[in-house]
Amino acid sequence: MKKKFHFGTVLLVLAGLVNLARWTGLFTFSEHAPAWIQDVIPVLDVISGLFTGLAIAGGLAFVSHRLGALQPFTPTGKLVMRFWGTAISGLAILIMSAFLLPPYIRMTTPAELRAEIHDLDTWSVMSVLVGDLIIVAVALADAKSAGFTRSAPEPKKKTRSAKTSGRSAKGKRTKGSLSQFVCPHAGAGCDVTKPTQEAINAHAGRCKFKPTIAMPKEEKKQEVHS
Repeated sequence: MKKKFHFGTVLLVLAGLVNLARWTGLFTFSEHAPAWIQDVIPVLDVISGLFTGLAIAGGLAFVSHRLGALQPFTPTGKLVMRFWGTAISGLAILIMSAFLLPPYIRMTTPAELRAEIHDLDTWSVMSVLVGDLIIVAVALADAKSAGFTRSAPEPKKKTRSAKTSGRSAKGKRTKGSLSQFVCPHAGAGCDVTKPTQEAINAHAGRCKFKPTIAMPKEEKKQEVHS
């Protein structure tokens, strides 16, 4: 069975690898270290920077996309901590990006471009945020259920008493739902009914409405179905 690819798990791995190269450089860097160690340190910095960029850019896109599918409030009006925690984390990523990358942007800007930019500090911050904001905007627009509205109230569940009353009403059987045999002396005033022919015959022998004189003809037994 193939496992489903989960982008969030990949981002967690990348975020975990961000400081791995830095820890390696911390315990290997020394003035008395061999020359090849000095050559490896810049490579470790490049690896750390690569993982940092992937984690920040991918993480910001993932967080923004998931944020669009979350609801800020429960049906009862309470805060959904998952939504607000995700929103605060995304905002923190934007702020930290605006502080981390601009110095690098200013350092690598060619002299010809510097002459055309009146405020290099502001320009470097905007050049960083424009890419991050595009990620946020596209992710939110593409996310399912992106509207920040309260969830629709859940349908009320049936209570135990309602279920019990429903069962009792369903299981109750009325007398009229069964076939009943009437007494042959019903014409004389007897209103007794029995569920079987044998029972009604036994009743007819001792019925108080039974005539005392012989009947010229035997009454036909009647069967009534309600």
